[in-house]
Amino acid sequence: MFHFPMATRRYALLGAASFLTLAVTSCDPDDEVTPFTPPVTTQTVYVVNEGPFLTGSGSVSVFSKATKAVQKDPFLAANGRGVGNVLQSMTIVGDNAYLVANNSNWVEVVTLADFKSVKKITGLSQPRYLVQVAPNKAYLTEWQGNFTSGYTAGRVSVLDLTTNTVTKTIPVGVNPEQLTVAGGKVYVANSDGNTLTVINPTTDAVEGTVTVPAGPKNVTTDASGNVWVLSDDYTEPLASLVRFSPGTPTQQIRITFPEDYRNGNLRVNGAGDKIYVGLATGVYQLPITATSLPATPLIRRSFYGLGIDPQDNTIYAGTGSFSADGRVVRFSATGAPVDSFAVGIAPNGFLFK
Repeated sequence: MFHFPMATRRYALLGAASFLTLAVTSCDPDDEVTPFTPPVTTQTVYVVNEGPFLTGSGSVSVFSKATKAVQKDPFLAANGRGVGNVLQSMTIVGDNAYLVANNSNWVEVVTLADFKSVKKITGLSQPRYLVQVAPNKAYLTEWQGNFTSGYTAGRVSVLDLTTNTVTKTIPVGVNPEQLTVAGGKVYVANSDGNTLTVINPTTDAVEGTVTVPAGPKNVTTDASGNVWVLSDDYTEPLASLVRFSPGTPTQQIRITFPEDYRNGNLRVNGAGDKIYVGLATGVYQLPITATSLPATPLIRRSFYGLGIDPQDNTIYAGTGSFSADGRVVRFSATGAPVDSFAVGIAPNGFLFK
């Protein structure tokens, strides 16, 4: 659960991660997965609304690209209750969606078509992000400890997607956040430190760590198979965007910029050839060969949540407070505003289908 003042909750409130591009279809490391196979068209946008902290519930709003109609909270309509406090992230696996309720310590499994609850996975510890790593297996990051007495080493829970149960846990660093798959391995960002834990998804064994700048939270993988990391630690004057190849993890390209609590969105487009990073100074678009930030942002505005439509690179940006309904602003691929629509409280991430 979150224990940070509202202005410094970047540790916990980063938006739905790069899981849109991380579905893995084989657990054999020799059978490489191509993570960038966007659909010809996307019809529906799922907006993850974090909701208020400590009280109330998060929600998922569903936006139809064709009609521009918005279902504000289909989970509530289908189940007669909220999904849970602080909806941290959502992952689509086949016909189901996994809704990670951080402060409630559970994951709701729903059928994507109608958001009816299939199962509630309980017994978790401050769950954060979930990514599929094999046809019937997913990894879920979890924090352990608390702000008052101190956080301890986190863990990755291994989920059987057939039974939707936890089969084992894997120890990782303190306050693990997002995960990404690259080169047949899973990279876990340990946000209260300066490492990524490297896990073999076939054996569930930890194979080592990669040292990066302090405060890694967001991770993703580009079309060339490179890992990208957004690190931002309030005790450091500079934040960093890092790129490395899984084969040579110590050979890193590091792009630095001023630390700011509004830094916190890292996304890749459907083709995997463009990186988007949301900073205090705006949203920047970079080629995957970049060695520096562009001189000017694509959009001169900071947002809480960020998503890139894999069909056409339309940018979805979430904004608002933690006490009232938020809005999503759509921008064209060139950064021109298109329109906006109302959603739930604190929209932090987007999925497209």
